[in-house]
Amino acid sequence: MSVQVVDTIESVAKLADAILNLPVSPPSLYFDLEGIKLSRYGSISLLNLYVLPSGIVYIVDVHKLGAAAFCTEGDAKQSLKATLESEAIPKVFFDVRNDSDALHCHFQVSLAGIEDLQLMEVATRNGSKRLLNGLTNCIFNDSGLEPSQSFAWRLCKSVGIDMFAPEKGGSFEVFNERPLREAIVEYCAQDVILLPKLWSTYDSKLSPEWRASLTIAIHERIVKSQSPGYVPHGKHMALGPW
Repeated sequence: MSVQVVDTIESVAKLADAILNLPVSPPSLYFDLEGIKLSRYGSISLLNLYVLPSGIVYIVDVHKLGAAAFCTEGDAKQSLKATLESEAIPKVFFDVRNDSDALHCHFQVSLAGIEDLQLMEVATRNGSKRLLNGLTNCIFNDSGLEPSQSFAWRLCKSVGIDMFAPEKGGSFEVFNERPLREAIVEYCAQDVILLPKLWSTYDSKLSPEWRASLTIAIHERIVKSQSPGYVPHGKHMALGPW
């Protein structure tokens, strides 16, 4: 795995070109955002992107670049915003709701072509579908990691959480410190590199009927996240759509 921090106009332009014309099955692009109170009421610090064919994790410094992170075009005259809004380019998130809310509110990005792993897990789950699972549970249960790999992943995540979680004595402001701490870079990378394994696990279990229901549920998530009345935090966020 290679990690590249994207924090200049030139590097954004190169990234915009690097993610064009990639395979779509399985999806090539896996996203996650970090920020302070990530939603319309907070801010986006980093956009993390794992490109499966190249094995590269890109950490886009939205805090530094602002709108340029999304609007800068490469040689092919395509921006990151255009890719995020393209229905033809599949993009994988885990729980897209607050990412969509923040992107739409702060940078007028209207996500399309989204596959949401959190909902894929519910759709393929046996038993009750009332409550949603978090990323950590899905990684441990469905990624196929060996025990030693699970321990390493948990350790990396724990170090990062200790730095930003207020209840652990940390602060989300750590995502806006520059230069980025190495442990934060590693934390961000770990959030996306295992998403392809989850996608493969869940996609292989989807029936045609559930695939159709999933498409509708993901679309409804995005529409709701962009609506004036969307509430990004609370107990309601733990409830599934079915």
